[in-house]
Amino acid sequence: MKKFSKTVLVLLLLGAAGFGAWWWYAGRGGAALGGGKVQYKTAAAAAGEIAQTVTANGSLGAVRTVDVGSEVSGKIVELFADYNSAVTNGQLLARLDDSSYLRTREQCEAELESARADLKLAEANFRRAGELRAADLLSDADYDQTEAALAKARASLRQRTASLDKANVDIAKTLVYSPMDGMVLSRSVDVGQTVAASMTTPVLFTLAKDLRDMRIEAEISEADVGGVAEGQEVVFTVDAYPDSEFTGTVSQVRYEPVTSQNVVNYIAIVDVVNADLKLRPGMTANASVVTAKRTGALRVPNAALRFRPAEGESVADAAPPAPPRPPAAPSASAAPCAAPPSPPAGATPKTVYVLDPATGALRRTPILAGITDGTWTEVLAGLSEGDPVVTGRADAASAAAAAPRSGGGSPFLPGPPPRR
Repeated sequence: MKKFSKTVLVLLLLGAAGFGAWWWYAGRGGAALGGGKVQYKTAAAAAGEIAQTVTANGSLGAVRTVDVGSEVSGKIVELFADYNSAVTNGQLLARLDDSSYLRTREQCEAELESARADLKLAEANFRRAGELRAADLLSDADYDQTEAALAKARASLRQRTASLDKANVDIAKTLVYSPMDGMVLSRSVDVGQTVAASMTTPVLFTLAKDLRDMRIEAEISEADVGGVAEGQEVVFTVDAYPDSEFTGTVSQVRYEPVTSQNVVNYIAIVDVVNADLKLRPGMTANASVVTAKRTGALRVPNAALRFRPAEGESVADAAPPAPPRPPAAPSASAAPCAAPPSPPAGATPKTVYVLDPATGALRRTPILAGITDGTWTEVLAGLSEGDPVVTGRADAASAAAAAPRSGGGSPFLPGPPPRR
């Protein structure tokens, strides 16, 4: 019992000490809050540029890429192009061994001569058969046989002529030409290598159209694709040049969905001008599609939209903002922070707090917000240029007082004494 009493006594002393420390700390903080004036951080509403963007990733590629192959089989005898070679339409790229095709052509030529001779004989027999039939010295059956032999000889001649033409085509195909102007991206064969054209055409070269014009296949999230349209500006970077920004233009937004790990994206084609050839096919582009842009728009920091006064702070209400009116005709004396030419239909009501410089009181001010770039938000109505909007508190005591509390909090955490 004596030991139990000592334990209870120690616990009571520790609890009393903790309660006293909490009471002293809370009283000191409350004195600092009540005795001093709350300091606020403010920012003036000012004119500036706002660009609302949608982020996307994609890879750079040529506008047109062609795999050049061989339709015939054979051994590579000569190559006339290599990696990064600039080629023109009709330029010879490679030559295959054509010796077997030349022999085939000689055979076809011989068969064609034989077919011509057979046709000549068949024509002569048919002519004599006609004379004998006119003299009633030849039966109808024999005459029909000579007529059929003539038809077969003519068909055989056409067949042999087609075989010779095919042999000439095969010989021509042993020479591989470029189908367009461009650059050789890859070469898949070497001299002496045998290519076999059976079910598929073996690829010898991969050509890209002029790399001064490229494109990005950017993946746009389904949540953002509604704001992406043809003709919008795109700004992107690549890892090879982290300090450089490149620009492009959206030329197509495809309807076909691309699903990866249950995430639906849509492909936007971005045309890029690559005049200095710094960009290369396959580079990963970190792109931002500019879906809306304002120049000279009245804007406030996004922190002003997130600020809320603490309980007990004096706040006055301002009149609701008037709807934005269409701007008047531009003049030389027009203010740089005039309303944008056409307020977007997606304007949303927001609330900011304006600080009265004379009294230090807050004024709750409803506004109409336009586009945002993540740092700044466009103000369509409700504020004037120079209005000091509150973005936060400047002193630690005010920040502590603004923290949300409930009456059931721990008595060992700092805060005001409980109400009785």
